[in-house]
Amino acid sequence: MLKNNIQHIKNLLFLVIGIILLNIAGSYFYKRFDLTQDKRYTLSEAAKKTVETIDAPLIVDVFLEGNFPPEFKRLQTETKQLLEEFSASNSKIRYEFINPLENEENADAIREQFVQFGLMPAQVEVKQNGKVSTEQVYPWALAYYNGKTVKIPLLKNQLGTTSEERVSNSIQNLEYAFADGFNKLVHPKKRKVAVIKGNGELEDKFVADFFKTLQEYYFIAPFTLDSISVTPKRTLEQLKSFDLIVVADPSEAFNDSEKYALDQYTMNGGASLWLLNSIDMKVDSLSENSFAFPRNINMTDFFFKYGLRINPNVVKDVYSAPIMLASGNDRDAQYNRYPWLYSPLSASGNNHPIVTNIEAVKFDYASSIDTLPNNLKKTILLSSSPISKSIGMPLEIDINKEVTNGLKIVNEGPDPTEFNSGELPLAV
Repeated sequence: MLKNNIQHIKNLLFLVIGIILLNIAGSYFYKRFDLTQDKRYTLSEAAKKTVETIDAPLIVDVFLEGNFPPEFKRLQTETKQLLEEFSASNSKIRYEFINPLENEENADAIREQFVQFGLMPAQVEVKQNGKVSTEQVYPWALAYYNGKTVKIPLLKNQLGTTSEERVSNSIQNLEYAFADGFNKLVHPKKRKVAVIKGNGELEDKFVADFFKTLQEYYFIAPFTLDSISVTPKRTLEQLKSFDLIVVADPSEAFNDSEKYALDQYTMNGGASLWLLNSIDMKVDSLSENSFAFPRNINMTDFFFKYGLRINPNVVKDVYSAPIMLASGNDRDAQYNRYPWLYSPLSASGNNHPIVTNIEAVKFDYASSIDTLPNNLKKTILLSSSPISKSIGMPLEIDINKEVTNGLKIVNEGPDPTEFNSGELPLAV
C-alpha cells in the first residue's frame, strides 16, 4: 500500500514537472496548429511575404462589434481568427474590434463620418423576442501604418445572394482582403500603366471604374501611338517605360508601325492586357434583327506570333445571363427576364492569381480563342460551360426566335448533339 502511494506521488510529480517544462518551453518556442480540413487559418505564401515586410506597428480597427445576426457573428469570429494568425506571424500587427454605434448620442454624426469616408453600412434583420428589426452593420476595417490609412471591405456584395451566402463567400475572401490592404500600406505605388488611345478604344466613361480601382495600385497615364511613324525611337522608349499597357476594345485597325512598336514592347518583357471585341453588331432598321460581322483591327498576325488565334465566331452558352425585355406601352411597360444564350457566364476553373476570388464573369457576344503550340506558356483563365457551341460569322440574330429557343431549352433541356463544343476558351 505504501509503495503504491509512493508510486502515485512520483507519477503526480512527473506530471507536474512535465507541465511546468512544457510551459517554459512554450514561452520560448511558439507554434500554432491549424486543425481545420481546408486549412483556412493557415496563411498563404503570398500573405506571409506581405506580412514579413511590416517593420513598424500596423494597427487594425475592425467595426464588427455589436448586435447583429448569427451569420455576422460568424464573420466576426472568422475575422478574429485570421487576425490572430496575422499577429502571430508578425507581432507588429495589432487589432481591436469596435462597436462604432455604441454611443447612441453620437451615432448620427458617426454614420455621416463613415459615409464620407466611403464606409457604407449593410442593412441586416435582427430577430429578438419575437420581433424583427433592421440594424446597420459596418463590415469594414481600417488599417494604419506609418501615417497612412486604408479601408478594408469585409463583406462582398453579390446580387441575388442571401445574407448567409454573402457572409460565407466573404469569409473565403478575408485573407485576400487583409493582405491586399496591408500590401497597399507597406508597398507604395511604383509601377506605371499606359492606357492606349488612338484606335477607337472605349471612352473614359465606360472604363472609369476599372481604372479608378487600378489607381489604388499603379500610376496610370494615357498613351497614343500616333507619333510612332515620326519619332519611332523616342515613342518606343517612352512606351517601354511602362510596366503594363491596357488596350480596351479597339475598333480601328492598327497600322504596321503601331504593330511594330507593340511587338517590340512585348519582346522586351512588357506586359499587356487586351480587352477585345472581335464582333461588330449591326441592326437592320426594317427587320430590327441584329447582324454579327467579324471586326478587323489588323492584329491577327500579331497574336498568331504569340500562339493565339481569336476565332471569327460567336459563342452560345446554356449557362448564361438573362436579357431584360420590355412589353406593353411606354407608361405600362413591364420588364421581364428571358434566357439569352449570347451572354455566357464564365466561372474560373483554376486558381491562377488573376482570376482567384473572381465571381462569374458575364460576356456579351464573345468569340472563342485558340491556343497554338509554340515555346510560350499559355493559361486559359475563363471558358464557356461544357454545354456551349460556336457559330460562324456573319450571323443574323432574330431576338424573338432566340428568346423562344432559350425558353424551350430552359423547359426541356439543351440538345446534347447541338451544344457539344465543350469548354471554349474566352480569356487567355
